[in-house]
Amino acid sequence: MNNFRAVFALAIFGLLTASAPGGTEAPPVVREMGSSYADGPALSVMTYNVHGLPFPIAWQRGPALHEIGVRLAMLRQAGRQPHIILLQEAFTADAKAIAGLAGYRYVATGPQPADVEASRRSAMSEAFDADASWSKGETEGKWVDSGLVVMSDYPISKTVTLAFPRDTCAGFDCLATKGVLLTWIKVPGQTNPIAIADTHLNSRVATGVSIERANAAFARQVATAKDFIARNVAANTSLVFGGDFNIGHDATRIAVTRQSGGIVEGASEATDVIQCGSKRHSLSEDLQSVEERAKDKQYFRAGIGRRLELNRAEVPFGARTGGNTLSDHLGYVVEYDL
Repeated sequence: MNNFRAVFALAIFGLLTASAPGGTEAPPVVREMGSSYADGPALSVMTYNVHGLPFPIAWQRGPALHEIGVRLAMLRQAGRQPHIILLQEAFTADAKAIAGLAGYRYVATGPQPADVEASRRSAMSEAFDADASWSKGETEGKWVDSGLVVMSDYPISKTVTLAFPRDTCAGFDCLATKGVLLTWIKVPGQTNPIAIADTHLNSRVATGVSIERANAAFARQVATAKDFIARNVAANTSLVFGGDFNIGHDATRIAVTRQSGGIVEGASEATDVIQCGSKRHSLSEDLQSVEERAKDKQYFRAGIGRRLELNRAEVPFGARTGGNTLSDHLGYVVEYDL
């Protein structure tokens, strides 16, 4: 019966969250992005929700995921690949194969279902826990991993993962091992490794439960992630914390991520800096789309005595080159001056 319930919940999840099938025959042309990201003392970081969900949640994702890997390889051939890529929803083998196709030598993956079983329970109220619904996937345990992957051209010296406590979720999102993947990467020219973190927080409408319940889980996840980052990343270590934060334009979620110094105390958010910066930070149509959706974020903070400043940002696979057929998100790259 438990297996039937879980499969039933997954099927409903698929009906609620799967994007329109769309075409998978994306144009092979990659939009020019100017000079190489590898030039000068800089670090380029891409965040990309690749919609690598398993069947029956998504259908026929293999070709599009393969195309993402091929396009990233084309950037590498042109010397314009991002140094580091943060993937979300890389649940399937096809999604995880992107790293190899794109030529990234160093790869780290996020928390696994077993990590949740070992984690402590959160401080969520007993009433919230008592209202958990099996039909919305809240009582069936974790059926997939976190879907988080960090791919890097530079050595990953250390990795620490956080699996959110098993009651810190709402709706169908509970079927995935939500959490944070934190890595330290040895960037050339830098004395100390730079901390790079990846996450995917609880969705809202797609959970299948009330907005109030989804937002309560989101708030707890933000608090847990913030505490995890604060405990593990020293003040003298520069940090980029990216991913699909699922904030959107919900007033409650915006307030939660801004209170008490922000999700990373002292950090700036890349699309905010681009939006408010000088003409060289002006938004392209694709970046404007990312900014308006307000889910895919990169928070960055220089360590004490360090430099980490936003230089520019690009969407390598934009709407004009079929980027919307690759995933339901546009991945974007931020270049930081070091």
